[in-house]
Amino acid sequence: MKRIMLLLLAALFLQRAAQAAPPDSAMAAIGTAFALDRHEVTNSQYAAFLNEKGNQREGRTLWLELGTRFSLIEMQEGRFVPKAGFDNHPVIEVSWEGARAYCQWAGKRLPTEQEWHRACAGTGGWSYPWGEEDAEGRANLFGDKDGYARTAPGGRFPAGASPEGVMDLAGNVWEWTAADSAAAAHLRGGSWVNGKSMAKCTARAAVSSDHSYVKSNSLGFRCARSLP
Repeated sequence: MKRIMLLLLAALFLQRAAQAAPPDSAMAAIGTAFALDRHEVTNSQYAAFLNEKGNQREGRTLWLELGTRFSLIEMQEGRFVPKAGFDNHPVIEVSWEGARAYCQWAGKRLPTEQEWHRACAGTGGWSYPWGEEDAEGRANLFGDKDGYARTAPGGRFPAGASPEGVMDLAGNVWEWTAADSAAAAHLRGGSWVNGKSMAKCTARAAVSSDHSYVKSNSLGFRCARSLP
């Protein structure tokens, strides 16, 4: 009888562990409520989405702005492809509508601001995803001082990962969060343009801001998914 009870308890433990696990290895479980993409959505991933759905317009807004001098996705022979060498860089020039559409297509959603903050600050209310240590060398910040003129491939700053293994929550690109509309949406995490103050977990911005640190060539996103 004791052996049967132990087997039942073990089975129950494994079942609960499976329920709490992230939906796939590309996502990290943040507590037991939701999972977050370990990396920002890349040009390669977004191009695959566009090749299936097209670059649609919602109202006056395109999902992705093409043809600018900063664009990292282009059309070649009727298909969307990342520019050479930028496959694994985070997608930029993407609107809130385009970020939301991608996440829905992928069976996910944009994270709420509260979820994004929890993933960044942890349960201890840290200033940065890695804690309180200085940001230099842990995130793509400060313009080209870290060796990258603008965006960096995902995961190039492993010292800046959160305890759950989420990369680039600070720097690289500002990240869209969920809202009722684009006008109400906020950006989190700072970008390659910024210094360490804008990379703090508490920092937020909006595209309506007239500050020079919010530009379309620094806007990206990642997706979330609720856990059962």
